[in-house]
Amino acid sequence: MNENNSKSWIKKLIVLVIFIGVIILTAEVDWAAEHPGVGIAIRLLWLISLLTLGLILPVGFMYLAGNKQSERGDSDKKWFVIAIILFLIANGIPIIFYIILGISPGFFLYLQLILFGLIPAFFLQPKKFKIRFLILAILFAAVIIPIGILVNFTIDDIWYGGVTDKTMYYLSFWGLLMTFFYLIIAIGWKLGGGTKRQSWNIFVAGTLLQFSTLEDFFYFFLNGEPLPGVWPWMSNFVIDLQALFGHVPTDVDLLIFCIIISAIALFILFDGHGYIWKKIKL
Repeated sequence: MNENNSKSWIKKLIVLVIFIGVIILTAEVDWAAEHPGVGIAIRLLWLISLLTLGLILPVGFMYLAGNKQSERGDSDKKWFVIAIILFLIANGIPIIFYIILGISPGFFLYLQLILFGLIPAFFLQPKKFKIRFLILAILFAAVIIPIGILVNFTIDDIWYGGVTDKTMYYLSFWGLLMTFFYLIIAIGWKLGGGTKRQSWNIFVAGTLLQFSTLEDFFYFFLNGEPLPGVWPWMSNFVIDLQALFGHVPTDVDLLIFCIIISAIALFILFDGHGYIWKKIKL
């Protein structure tokens, strides 16, 4: 393994550790949302910590990518416009399924993630560092902060409003906040000179890990609770796991699902598909 490959693997391992840390933090936010007894101070501590990372991590990823000027192709502007159009189309997936059809999008979620990943992949990199940082700061202020406030309001509804239908909480936290969280991280990587495929890999791998149910296991382990044995509420997961397994998912079922999705995420993060493509081209 040459020096460049060694550094590339080290960076990917660092990214993986960061992703797991974010998932642990979201598990604590989830626990606080479900348990008012933790107190408002602890709840805000976890949520504000997560939101703060929405600026720190994209800037950190920009430096992790090298913060060098990337090569710009003649078709990049065209592809960036195409990426925005596909991004808008992808936003219609949850609207069609959740609002119109009243069901979860299931495996169409992965199509949405693939299309979302085109935004960081073809995001244009300004030459000046100040402009790059300004872009990340604007995205943080215009996207992460407002959605974070929305998440906080939905937790208020659960804590004080007696709301039992937590759909709005899940949509705002998982569907919006965490999706855009990883999107902006991947944009930070691209602004740092990362390649198109690397930026796409980071977004898709991060969101897959976040939605792999790994967070659900951390939810119980980190708070000293035993696993529930069966997971009937997973019929409301982005993929109806009860329908997928043909019965109410058990701990073992969920672990199998988690391992499979996490393995796919790692395959993408470590660019296994890129390696296979190179071999096919040879």
